[in-house]
Amino acid sequence: MSAERASGNTRKLALTGILSAIVIIALVLESIAPTGRLGFYVLAAFVLSVINLECGIQFGWAGYVVTSLAGFVAVPEKLSVVPYIAFFGIYTLLKYHIEGLRKVWLEILLKLCAFNLFLWPAWSLAKTFLPETLTRGWGVPAAGAVLQVLFLLYDWIFTLWIGFYTEKIAPRIKRR
Repeated sequence: MSAERASGNTRKLALTGILSAIVIIALVLESIAPTGRLGFYVLAAFVLSVINLECGIQFGWAGYVVTSLAGFVAVPEKLSVVPYIAFFGIYTLLKYHIEGLRKVWLEILLKLCAFNLFLWPAWSLAKTFLPETLTRGWGVPAAGAVLQVLFLLYDWIFTLWIGFYTEKIAPRIKRR
């Protein structure tokens, strides 16, 4: 291995470590914040996407595994790590793979399939805690439809973040 390649891998490893620490901080803040908790999951996902963009998908997967495991160690409320592991973190990586297909209709279909694969176990679990009146009737499909729209909005905002990072932030970092 050349010295230049080793230096590049060392940089990627260091950046992955630093950004993973920021993800862990976001997860800790999510578990202790009184409000705005969903925003910390989104922040964690956005930071994980920077690992993908700067270091590549292999480092992105490594960052996801490290932050998932470290989250259980560092976060006081262990259950609050589950949404990151089960959706926000993994979706960040799946989004990268899905968008590599470069077919918009297929990307949307696969993203919705992925979302619903995550939603199904969450709904199954939630039904055990909700009153039966909330788990039957027209409200369930209506809520499902609203969640699909909210997910597509989240994905669109995520795409805007990636574009903003790529066009505005990354060039300023690389100049120095």
